[in-house]
Amino acid sequence: MTAFRLLRALAPLDDGRRAGHSGNVDERSLRWFPGDGLAPRFARALARRRAVPMKELAEAFEFFAAVRKDLRAAELADLCAGHGLVGALFALHERRLERVHLVDRRTPPNRAAVLEAAAEVGPWVRETLVEHEAPLAALAGRLPAGTAVAAVHACGLRTDRCLDLALELGGPVALMPCCHSHRRCESSPALARALGHEVAIDVARTYRMEAAGLRVRWTEVPEVITPRNRVLVGRPPRRSG
Repeated sequence: MTAFRLLRALAPLDDGRRAGHSGNVDERSLRWFPGDGLAPRFARALARRRAVPMKELAEAFEFFAAVRKDLRAAELADLCAGHGLVGALFALHERRLERVHLVDRRTPPNRAAVLEAAAEVGPWVRETLVEHEAPLAALAGRLPAGTAVAAVHACGLRTDRCLDLALELGGPVALMPCCHSHRRCESSPALARALGHEVAIDVARTYRMEAAGLRVRWTEVPEVITPRNRVLVGRPPRRSG
């Protein structure tokens, strides 16, 4: 079973009733986020505001911990960002980032509380975070080359559209796909029969990333948070000199 990297206090005896719970974090959740680091302080600030469900908090925190070292770039785009937790975590922890873009077609109501919590812990995020209420197709030419891309549970083909943009930008990318059942998600019928539809689709995505020159690895977040826990990470090769 995959170990918790960041929310380690959730790990003991966790069978999904805590990390995978759909109810919002609140004052009763504070004990699960001990410590003085940025991440636990942010989690406690979210809990005091009852800003997000425990499941979404755990997904974002563990995804961030799994891919943080891979997404080194001057700017980062959190695509299909929803509440913006992933982008906020990068803005808090990676002070070298010049911009973190939160991109979604619609800004959910809880986004304001999430960003308030982040700014309480790290006031610098106000200068780093930029919100875009726009479809992915509208971002062409608006993000600089080399921007890192993160997308957590971009539904179905949206994961592929996020990958399209990442390959266009030429920076590192980390995707945690979901909704593989979409009929237009591409996969090899032979691999689908042998490995299952979901694995076959992510294999096809892996081949796309490798064909574009990325060095790809698979990792995951703990399955007690979500069964859709596979993470595809691609990094451009290091340039000599």
